Amino acid sequence: INKVPWPGDTPDPTAPLAELKLGKSYIIDMENLTPHAHPIHLHGMSFKVLSSSTRPVQPLVSDTYLIQPDEKVQLGFVADNPGDWLLHCHIIEHQKTGMTSYFRVV
Repeated sequence: INKVPWPGDTPDPTAPLAELKLGKSYIIDMENLTPHAHPIHLHGMSFKVLSSSTRPVQPLVSDTYLIQPDEKVQLGFVADNPGDWLLHCHIIEHQKTGMTSYFRVV
């Protein structure tokens, strides 16, 4: 996400992926470089899919998006809930291989 590796590939795997300011708007740029689809789930906040490189998107509010192989997406949200919030692939085996991290909202 934003060219930052998931924990497990970083010097401190316990650090948040990003520290977000409460009440500010953010856009997550994601790219799926794997041959598998990934249901990406964000805890504690909801987002809108702003764009996809592979298909038209509906501006629906959600907390999960199924990112397809070779797809780039932009997810927009407001960091409106303080705390540590998990961002992960909903496939357990993928979580175990490192597709899990979290945002800290302060």
